[in-house]
Amino acid sequence: MALSNVPRVVNTRELDNKRWFVRGLLLSAVLTILVTKVFLTIYVIDMGVGIYSILTSFVLFNILFISYFKYKDPYWKVFDKKIPENELPLVSIVVPVKNEEADITTCIQSCIDQTYKKKEIIVIDDGSTDRTGEILDQIRKDNPTTNLNVVHLQESVGKKKAIETASKIAKGEIYAFMDSDCDMAHDATEKAVKLFYSDKQLGAVTGHGRVKNRHAGGFTDHFLEKLQDVYADGACRAQKGMESVFSSVTCCAGSLSFYRRDAIQDFIPQWARDRFLGMEFKFATDRRMTAHVLSTRPPKIYYKSKNQQQAAVPILNGAGYTSKNIGSDHSDGNEFSADQNQEVNGYWKVLYSQSIKVNIGVPPTLESLIKQQVRWRKSFIRSLFAAGGIFWKRPFYVAILYYLQTSMKFIRPYIVASTVVFMPLMGDYITPVVWFAGVLFTGMIYAVDFRLRNPGDRNWLYRPFFTLLSTYVYTWLLIYAAITIKKTGWR
Repeated sequence: MALSNVPRVVNTRELDNKRWFVRGLLLSAVLTILVTKVFLTIYVIDMGVGIYSILTSFVLFNILFISYFKYKDPYWKVFDKKIPENELPLVSIVVPVKNEEADITTCIQSCIDQTYKKKEIIVIDDGSTDRTGEILDQIRKDNPTTNLNVVHLQESVGKKKAIETASKIAKGEIYAFMDSDCDMAHDATEKAVKLFYSDKQLGAVTGHGRVKNRHAGGFTDHFLEKLQDVYADGACRAQKGMESVFSSVTCCAGSLSFYRRDAIQDFIPQWARDRFLGMEFKFATDRRMTAHVLSTRPPKIYYKSKNQQQAAVPILNGAGYTSKNIGSDHSDGNEFSADQNQEVNGYWKVLYSQSIKVNIGVPPTLESLIKQQVRWRKSFIRSLFAAGGIFWKRPFYVAILYYLQTSMKFIRPYIVASTVVFMPLMGDYITPVVWFAGVLFTGMIYAVDFRLRNPGDRNWLYRPFFTLLSTYVYTWLLIYAAITIKKTGWR
């Protein structure tokens, strides 16, 4: 499907009136609990735990309120815009892969089946020792007309260096990075291209992820995968939705994200050889890549005014690429206006689009899940020295929420230890009960939110379980990750 044939009608109404009313009740409930926590902190429970609990509800209220009433999927604004055929950018879809024989066919086929045709697919086989390499060669043989380039590395160099290898041969003006255990919706690339074309200050956009096996079997089947599904859905729509309002998404997920070449090309070699605490940091830090985009400025953008003919602006403004007069008038009358290119303190915009969908693979066992979470927390710690040092340059309110949430992650182990161990030993049972009730309340709020957006999906029942897992298990992984930050054995 060419971009000129994109459907003219898109449902931009996320919920009906009844569900919007329930959203209002959710916010009222969070606000009521917030006020109740203030009273309990003053008169009943431990002051430290109470203040932390108040901040938790304050952050929750802000995330929900902003994502509900301020977030609009950026794709909704541009779905009916037309891009002239001679201005369609080349997209380089990059997939680093190692030992993914079970999922790689679905992954690569989703790239081949994209409705956007002006693309190249670059697969870097990072020294696979199973049948992945053979499967990739067969896919290439079965699709002779597809611009598919499979590169086999004799030895594993890691995900970051595999991406760097791809960047040296990629010709695209836009990069699409996708993990090899994922598969994207058939129109994901097409939608992303329209976003980049419509906003020349857009540096990156990330999509909405759902877990592959989210509806497989009964309630206890694929239990951990369903826990991760309901979390991934909420993390995208609530957290990333809130951040996207300020064009400041803090992490473009490795499952599927699109980057403007100009925003990251010069940084990729540094990212691939990132050093931390005197040694090479081998984990693929999506947050680190995102932080770079957030902290840099695009080339100066010129617009064509109604009264004056100004310089033509290429889609990337980068040296070595063909200029494209984005500001020119088109016969269909659907030209893009400068109103959609308002600055964010002069820096690149980083957005989240709910319309760009991807199915993600997740750890199926508790052991593999814990290993993944440790890796992620090591990457989070590494990114603090990048994002933490620049996020104050982003819009003020989202910066405040970012620093508040980050600080709370490091305080949480003390709060959990106090409510689980120390306070009961000292005879204080009220504070732990209030804290536990607050944890369950947060889980239920997110569960209802999930149910509103996914009517008929029973996975909402898993959200409280995930909240308990996150609070009483994940909390300690940050400490372990910090202690073992130099170890790379769980890659």
